Amino acid sequence: MKTPRNALKACWDLPVDPEAVGKARGLARETLAAWDMSAVAENVTMVVSELVSNAILHGKAPITLALFQYGRAVWGEVTDHSAGWPNPVPAGPDEEHGRGLAIVTAYADRWGVVPASEGRPADGKTVWFVCAEWRSR
Repeated sequence: MKTPRNALKACWDLPVDPEAVGKARGLARETLAAWDMSAVAENVTMVVSELVSNAILHGKAPITLALFQYGRAVWGEVTDHSAGWPNPVPAGPDEEHGRGLAIVTAYADRWGVVPASEGRPADGKTVWFVCAEWRSR
């Protein structure tokens, strides 16, 4: 899917460092407040947190977070340069990992994965999501 034309855009390169997750959440909250999109802030920050965490744990640098505001919805993208794509796995009650994509599914209206550039999977992938104001919790 392509991001909408004429959308407001914010984009950041993130280090492959666990502290980048908190930084990404803060950047998302600040940006959403500036765009008057506070109604979707909780949903967007939850999704950003999970996708950036996954990129740090399973991806490859560089990692980029991009947010786009169009109408009353936010489109987000987390790009990394690993050939491995997200794979939902069931998590038992005592498992420490495995719930990230279930959380993304719960908080985003839609999400998916596309090759990062020119359709060549070796160049990495972009995990995209949409959170709309009319669905916010």
